Amino acid sequence: MRRYYLSAAFTFSLFAAMTGSAAQAQDSIDPSYLEKRNDLGIIAFCSDKGLLDKDSEEFFQIGIDEIYGEMPDSDEADLHEQKGRDGISYLQGDEQPLEELAEANNVDVAAVCKQYKSQETLGRMIAKQKSGQ
Repeated sequence: MRRYYLSAAFTFSLFAAMTGSAAQAQDSIDPSYLEKRNDLGIIAFCSDKGLLDKDSEEFFQIGIDEIYGEMPDSDEADLHEQKGRDGISYLQGDEQPLEELAEANNVDVAAVCKQYKSQETLGRMIAKQKSGQ
């Protein structure tokens, strides 16, 4: 079942990035935005462990900004990001340490971290396009 959640999250991320359809109301926080903030923290966690490039967080943030626009500060979003930095995945309302998520999918944490590489690459492409190169 966790394998489905992992695949569904990445499919949604790519769909949202391509369509820009993840609109958000001003008075509530979109749950998918909270998941992206958690993902940002996970990318920082993976980078700190040497499993992703050190600048991965920067380029993932560019992708988040492109999808959601400028978001207001939120204690809830900050908490989800911090959980990611602590190695805890937040997906569809469930929290799980990355080690358990990896084990449930018969992979190691490095393989989970590598799943974020395509999203980092998307951020790099957006940054390059915006700079006119």
